[in-house]
Amino acid sequence: MRGAVGRIRRRLRHPGGLDRGLTLIEMMVTLLLMGIVGTIMFASVVSVTQTLTHSQANSDSLDIARIGMNRLAKTVRSGMSIQQNGSADLPPLVEMSPNKLTVYASLGTVPAKVTYSIDGNRQLVESWYAGVASSSPYWTFSSTARTEVVARQIPTSAAALFTFLDTDGVPIANQTSTNVADLSLVHGVAINLTIDSDPAKGGGPVTLANTVTMPNQGIAKR
Repeated sequence: MRGAVGRIRRRLRHPGGLDRGLTLIEMMVTLLLMGIVGTIMFASVVSVTQTLTHSQANSDSLDIARIGMNRLAKTVRSGMSIQQNGSADLPPLVEMSPNKLTVYASLGTVPAKVTYSIDGNRQLVESWYAGVASSSPYWTFSSTARTEVVARQIPTSAAALFTFLDTDGVPIANQTSTNVADLSLVHGVAINLTIDSDPAKGGGPVTLANTVTMPNQGIAKR
């Protein structure tokens, strides 16, 4: 092989000499070298393409997670108690579980009851029940929800979306409840939102974590 390569080099250095063409061995060596170079170039292109694809998928997951986290944090932070006629105020949370919560939220002149849950398609869904203005100050809420998908592609392997915390930031004992006594213990929510926007692209899941307090715990909208 070295001899064939050497002959090719000599012919390239002396183009004016007698041109007898390439021998079969020289042709095979040339094709072999071209194949090696082509393989290296193809591998490099594939590697760069995969890197770009993974990076784009990761970026998409991060964008979706940020939007979802911002919505969750804003709603939970605005949690408020609900005044009752002749009895103690209701706590901000209506129900809680690792992948679902319902909260009374003060997001405007009229409060709303908002539920976040993960549906069967692994989407984070927001269900918004508007407050009935005429029911002030003993607020009641519409029975018809306005629903919106807040985030998509939550992996089945994702950790619990919500962890409910007491005044010291410690998880309360009962993380799944609709009992007022349990719900009244919650003063903050640790949120872990994991998104994998396109598993086929190999970007991998992205997780955002945030601990949100409820400063309006015990304060009712009058």
